[in-house]
Amino acid sequence: MGLEPVTSSKAGTIRSLLIRAWKERWSDLQWGIHIKTVLPRAVSGDIYHLADYILQQALMGPLPNTLILSYLRHSLSSQIVSYGGVIESISKYDGLHKPHCVHALLTLLQSMMKSVSCRGKPEDCLMLATSIVDGVKWLVQVMGWTTQQLLDLRTAPEHSTNLSLAASILLDILNSPFLTCMLEIGRREEPNTWGSCIKKMVEVETLLAGSGGVIENKDILIRSVCQLRDHQPLDSIGNKHKFDSSTTPMCHAMHSLVMLEVITHTTREASTFAHQLLLLQQLQGLSTMELYLELLRSSFLGLSCPEYHPYQELKWVGFTFIKVPTILYTIHVALSGESGSGESEDLLNALERISQLTVLLDQVDLRINCNCLEYLLNELVNKTSLISERDAQAIIAVRVQESQVLANIQNSDAQGPHPGNPNLILRAQPTVTSILKTLSNKNQDSVLPVMNLLISGKSRDLLLAAAAASGSLHIFAQKFVKYNELSMDPQPGETSKMAMNRALMFDISFLLLCHIVQLYGIDVVVSEKCETFVEQWMKDNMPELGRVKAPLMATRTDQNAVEEFIRQVNVKELEIKYNLMRWSDVCQVAAVALREVITAAQQGAFPVQHVKDQLDRLCYHLCSLPICVATWLCSHVKVVDAEQAVEPLNFLHYLQTSLGEHDQTTPTLDNFKDRSMLMLQVIENMVQVMKGGIQPTSSYTNANRNSSLGTGEVVSSTFLSSDEPLSHLLRSTWDQVFPGGVISHQALATFRDLMRLGGTRWFVCDIIKAGMQSVFHSDLTRAMDLIYGLLHQDVVGCTLSLLVHALPLYISGPCTGELISKPRTEALARLTVSMTISAWLAVQQPPVKNEPGASVTLNLASNGNGSRKRTYHDRELEDLESNLQLHSADLAIARGTPGLTKDGTSLLVAVQFLLTLMTQVSRAGVVSPVTQLVVNILHELIAAPYSHTLLTLTPPALLPNLVPLLSPPDAFTHAELLAITAPKAPSLPEMGKEFVGDSIGAQTPAQAAGARRAAAKLLCVQRNLSLASESALYPIIS
Repeated sequence: MGLEPVTSSKAGTIRSLLIRAWKERWSDLQWGIHIKTVLPRAVSGDIYHLADYILQQALMGPLPNTLILSYLRHSLSSQIVSYGGVIESISKYDGLHKPHCVHALLTLLQSMMKSVSCRGKPEDCLMLATSIVDGVKWLVQVMGWTTQQLLDLRTAPEHSTNLSLAASILLDILNSPFLTCMLEIGRREEPNTWGSCIKKMVEVETLLAGSGGVIENKDILIRSVCQLRDHQPLDSIGNKHKFDSSTTPMCHAMHSLVMLEVITHTTREASTFAHQLLLLQQLQGLSTMELYLELLRSSFLGLSCPEYHPYQELKWVGFTFIKVPTILYTIHVALSGESGSGESEDLLNALERISQLTVLLDQVDLRINCNCLEYLLNELVNKTSLISERDAQAIIAVRVQESQVLANIQNSDAQGPHPGNPNLILRAQPTVTSILKTLSNKNQDSVLPVMNLLISGKSRDLLLAAAAASGSLHIFAQKFVKYNELSMDPQPGETSKMAMNRALMFDISFLLLCHIVQLYGIDVVVSEKCETFVEQWMKDNMPELGRVKAPLMATRTDQNAVEEFIRQVNVKELEIKYNLMRWSDVCQVAAVALREVITAAQQGAFPVQHVKDQLDRLCYHLCSLPICVATWLCSHVKVVDAEQAVEPLNFLHYLQTSLGEHDQTTPTLDNFKDRSMLMLQVIENMVQVMKGGIQPTSSYTNANRNSSLGTGEVVSSTFLSSDEPLSHLLRSTWDQVFPGGVISHQALATFRDLMRLGGTRWFVCDIIKAGMQSVFHSDLTRAMDLIYGLLHQDVVGCTLSLLVHALPLYISGPCTGELISKPRTEALARLTVSMTISAWLAVQQPPVKNEPGASVTLNLASNGNGSRKRTYHDRELEDLESNLQLHSADLAIARGTPGLTKDGTSLLVAVQFLLTLMTQVSRAGVVSPVTQLVVNILHELIAAPYSHTLLTLTPPALLPNLVPLLSPPDAFTHAELLAITAPKAPSLPEMGKEFVGDSIGAQTPAQAAGARRAAAKLLCVQRNLSLASESALYPIIS
């Protein structure tokens, strides 16, 4: 073995002392006394290569000098030399041709494995990690040498013993979590050394595999080498949670997410929701079969929900029979790879389990008057090929045999199909495709018949629901926007017939766009550029829940234009009524003219009947014009006192009730009945929004519309006029939902309105307080799953409020007393990390388009919309984001990092704020429920997927404060400590190429080296505490 030159005089003194000790046959105690007189106080012998000199002297001959080796053992026990220094010295020994010396070193190394540690500085701990890598490499070299000798000599007992002993030491390292974690640190620190070690391992495996019967237990030897080579200590950190269907009747978080997807995110891409469900699978510990089962169960539960508005029923039918097959196929491909296009055994098992839910399926079939499972199976067979025709028929046969209602369901052809019959919407899906092809035609004459078809109430909502479920509704909307813009201005040489067709095209497209906005959200119609008249009009005028708009606020009255408009409206001859009309100006002037007329009527200049006559004429002129007037009336009512609002409210009531009575003597454009019916529906929804209504409504018949509107009006009036605090309303709604764990349509609407009115901060804090009232583990799990789903109304905004406002109440605020129950700390930690991971993935994806009444996302900077006034919810989130952005300079990850968005920066600042607060609490040195909450949050964060970037934000002082405080018993495993202090980024994104979150915050070489030093030091501290605990307990145990 070679020694590095040491020029110090201490080296010569140590050599002389070692020779004297041998000559005088000192005991190990005498050696310890004398060597301490040579070494300076508090200086390790590693500096002077003491272990190297001792081994050089002990291994000079063919046999080892056991006396001198005892000096090394004593020096190690008395901490004169370190474990790292001894292992490093052993790894330098190259006299492998001396089997007895090698055996002595192997015995020494084996005796060290149970107590290997370091009590020095972080650099010394890191040196121990690299020395373990060198030690493993030397052991592999020993195995390779001895194997070759055995193959040459055929029989050599000393070499067989050395081979078995070396393999035994490798197994000891493999079975020690501390040593494997230190080996992982050494791998990262010395990648070249580990690379050469792997080559040696491959050579040893080849030799052992070709040894035949010469070497005993060669399979065990090969396995030990392979396991150590491939072992990844961080793989031992698995998902802490496993979904247990025997104790949990259903996945409550799944049902909440499905409910939100259907009601508020109807137009979202199926792949986005599929990825959200894949994340839920990992967070909840669901198997693939359970994931499919819970998705199907939640879909059928939604179909059976009795609290239907007609448009909600269509959304559920479209989701279940059009969107769910696509979601299932996307999940199957994501889990099986691009080539996974075959049948799915897990899906087949889930469908067989669903077919056994006879009561649920019977309720759904009775409501929709058909065999719903059969329709779903046919879609899966024909569209995805995830199950075979034979399996589908077998499931259908079982379902028909066990059902109590299918035999009694009448043929749908006899009484007419139910409006929510899957057959109708499935037949509408190819019609959507053909209509889109027709709408791509530039010839308006060929498009107008299709527009007349869409204005019909019977087919319109079916087609829109099918388009929304298939993800093509935004294409529909953009086609309508295009034709609305094309019909805006008169064309050169325009005839009267062409002018009437142009007016009809403008009116129908305008009405359809208003209808789409009310049912599916304004973002479906309004693009970011907002270049057309109808988009700008929607943005400035269409009433939205929580937004105050002021139509005509900056519009000046042009008396000549007003008089010309009134004259044109009063013209009775259709041939000249629509000539040379620019409809953008007409819509603007119509609202101005009626504003002047209504103002004059309020002052007594006109009789009220005159105003009503003008409204009638507007309707007969174009049905879109009363909508323009209604938007001004709705905004006007909000800004005047009760006395001044009486007349405008009467006119709104007149618009809702009397305009449908068509005077047959008055000439109108074609299809007036369908256009006027849609106009009435749009105006009624506007009035509901003005009154703070929970949801707009859609209907197939007047009876359905009137009944649903009546119910909505009562709920809205009671909700907004109640003197009861919002906290009481939230608690009463929670008490209705919590026992069954299923969120109803009405409860979801109430929770959405509560968040809109109270703000995200209040909503998050209050609903967590409601959920934390439970005591038992099962109740807390159900509560946190429900809250997890509800907070996805605005996943980023709610997560920021959770991290910045809600959790500090439990860590250092007035709510710490509620953490006395251990299940509460575990449940709150699980919710915190689940929401954080969900938000982290959400900021890597395009913002979700919101439905009517849904909370806006935090991506407000890209809106560029100055005319839409901010709601309280907007202002609250913008203020929170601004405050977080002010602290982004302190972020461990630099701003402007590729892939890091503004929302992502805010979220990382919030996470760092929480971790800093946890560090401050840990400095108190007191074990309390708050400390347990901190530990549980870290445990959940370690085990969570996609948490690499978040773990890099952990303050350096957090774990050094917690580890001594909570040991024994050990609060963290060695692998968990390594995962927090030196997280290793996954080589491939776990969710596909779209997710770039794990590539954000990659450490620089200097940062990575510092993390490795800190990790090695922390692992050694944990190791020392464990060894001290074991030594203290040993006399008692023995």
